[in-house]
Amino acid sequence: MIKEKVIIMKNSGTIRTNKGTNAPGYKSGKSLGVLLFGLVLTAILVYVTFNNLRDTVRQEVQFQSIQLQLLFESRLQTQTQILRNGVGLFAASDTVTRNDWKLFYDHSRISKYFPGIQGFGYAQFIPQHLLSEHIRSVRASGHPEYTITPEHDRETYTSIIYLEPFSGRNLRAFGYDMYSEPVRREAMQMAIDSNYAAISRQVVLVQETGEDVQPGFLIYVPVFRSGMPLHTVEERRAAAKGWVYSPYRMEDLTRGIFEQWQMTREPGVHFQIYDGEDISEETLLYNSQNGNPTQKEGLVFTEVLPIRLNRVAWTLVTSNKVNNLLYNGNLLVVLFSGLIISVLLYLLAAELVNARIRTQKINQLNLELQKINADKDRFISILGHDLRNPFNSMLGLLDILTDDQEDLDEEQTKEFLLSTKDVARNTYKMLEDLLEWGRFQTGRISFEPMPFNVKDTCDDVIKQVAAQARKKNVNVSYKGSKELMVFADQNMLRTILRNLVSNAIKFSHPEGEVTINAVSQPDTTVISVSDTGVGIEPEVKKKLFVISEIVTTKGTAGEKGSGLGLILCKEFVEIHGGSIWVDTEPGKGSTFSFTIPAQA
Repeated sequence: MIKEKVIIMKNSGTIRTNKGTNAPGYKSGKSLGVLLFGLVLTAILVYVTFNNLRDTVRQEVQFQSIQLQLLFESRLQTQTQILRNGVGLFAASDTVTRNDWKLFYDHSRISKYFPGIQGFGYAQFIPQHLLSEHIRSVRASGHPEYTITPEHDRETYTSIIYLEPFSGRNLRAFGYDMYSEPVRREAMQMAIDSNYAAISRQVVLVQETGEDVQPGFLIYVPVFRSGMPLHTVEERRAAAKGWVYSPYRMEDLTRGIFEQWQMTREPGVHFQIYDGEDISEETLLYNSQNGNPTQKEGLVFTEVLPIRLNRVAWTLVTSNKVNNLLYNGNLLVVLFSGLIISVLLYLLAAELVNARIRTQKINQLNLELQKINADKDRFISILGHDLRNPFNSMLGLLDILTDDQEDLDEEQTKEFLLSTKDVARNTYKMLEDLLEWGRFQTGRISFEPMPFNVKDTCDDVIKQVAAQARKKNVNVSYKGSKELMVFADQNMLRTILRNLVSNAIKFSHPEGEVTINAVSQPDTTVISVSDTGVGIEPEVKKKLFVISEIVTTKGTAGEKGSGLGLILCKEFVEIHGGSIWVDTEPGKGSTFSFTIPAQA
C-alpha cells in the first residue's frame, strides 16, 4: 500500500509543507528579457569586433601590397635609369670599347648598390651582310673563339658583345643572339618601337648552369645611331643600333626587396609575383612561401595589384592567413566579457524580481494574517458567547433543581434533568469540534493520504450516526459505486462525512432521506451528501464556510450546533487540494458536495 505522510504546519491561517518552491524570478519574462538583450548585445559587439579585426587585416594587406608594389616599381625604375645611363655613354662617344664599358660599370658600382642584377650588357644589331666582318672584328680584339649563337641562317642578327661582370655565368651569354628567341625578341622590338624601356616575359637565362634554376627576365633600353630621326616607328627601326640591357634572376632580385620589406612586414602576410596579367602556376615568378606556390587554404584576404614598367609587367598578389581570427584575444575578451555580464545582469534582474515578488507576497500575507487574526478574534468572541449560553442554561436548571427541589414532583425533576443532559451533550459536542479544530490549527493533525474504498468509509459513518437517525426515523444510505477508490486521508474523510451526514439528519424532517453519493471524474472524485430537509436561506448560505460568520441554526427537532463542523470540513477538503460547495433550496433540502483526488 502506498503511503505518504505530510505534516500540516498551520499558523494564523498559513499552510507550510516540506516541499521546496522554484524562485519565479529566474523564469520571469523581465529577467529572461534582460538575458536575451545581453546576449543579443554581446553578439552585436562580437560581430562588430570581428568586422573591425577583419577590416584591420584587410587594410594591413592593402598597405603591405601597396608597399611591395612601390618597392618593386621603384627598383625597376632604378634599374631602367642605370640602363639609360649606359645609353648615354653611347650618345657621348661614337665608339665605346669593351674597356670603356668595364670602366663605366666599375665606377657605377652597380653590383654593390643594386643587388639582383645578373649583368650589365650591350647587344649590337648586326645586319646579315655585315655578319662576317663583325665576327672577324671581335675575334681580332682578343676573343678568337667568338661566334654568334645560335648559328642558323637568318636575316637579322644581334649579339651580346659587352657584359659585365665578364666572368662566371655571364661568359655563357657572350655572343648570344637574343633576337633569335621569340620572348626576348618581343621585348627588344617593343623597346625600339616605343623608345622606352621594355621588360621581357619570363625566360630561362642563358647564364643558368642547370643548378638552382630561377625564373628570369630582361630589361631592354634601345640605342639609336646619332643624328637620325626617331619620330615614327619606321624611323626608330631604321636608326636602331642595339640595346643596353640587364638580365635578372627573379629570386636574386627579390631577395633585396624582400629583406627591405621584412622590416615592416606583418606576420602571416605573403606575396606572389606572376608574369603579366595571368595568375597561374605557369606564370608564377616568385612566391614568398617556398614550396607552396598556390597555397589558398586559409587565405581569406587577398589584394591584387599590377607592377608596371611602361606596361603591366607583373601581377602582385598579397595575401594574409586569418585561420585564427576567431581566436583573436580582443574578440575572445569581448565574447566572454559579454557572456559574463549578460549572466550577471540576468541573475541581478532575477533577484530583483524575486525580491519584488517576495515583498508582494509578504504584504499579501500580512493582509491575510491581519484578516485571519481578525476573523479568529471574532470567532473566539462568538464562540465564547455560544459557550456561555449553554452553561447559563445548565446553571439555571441546576439552581431550580437545588433551590426548588421540595416543590418539584418526580416528573418535573426528570424533565429538568433531561434538559440539563441535552445542554451538556450539545456543549460537549461543541467542545469536541473546537478541540479538533484547534489541533488542526496548531499542526498536531498529520495528513496521511492513502488509497482506500469510499463505500467502506461511508458505511462506518452511517453506523456512527445510526442512533441520531433513529430518533427522527431518517433513512441514511450510500448509493455510489461499491468499487470506487480514492487517495485521501481516511480519518479526515470520515470527519468530513460525519459532520455533513449529521447536519443532514439534523435538518431533515421525520421519515426523511439522507443520501451519500460518490462519482468518479478524471483525476478527482466528487462526493455529495443530500437531504430532503428544510434547505438553507440565501443569506445564511453565504456565511456557511466563513470563519468570521459562524452560523448556528436549530434543527427540525430543536437540535443545536456549534457552527464549527462546516469550517472544519472546508479546511480538511482544501488540504486534499479540493473544494466544497452547497446546492440548496429553502423547503426542499440541500446537497453538500466536495472533491478529493482519485486513486494515485
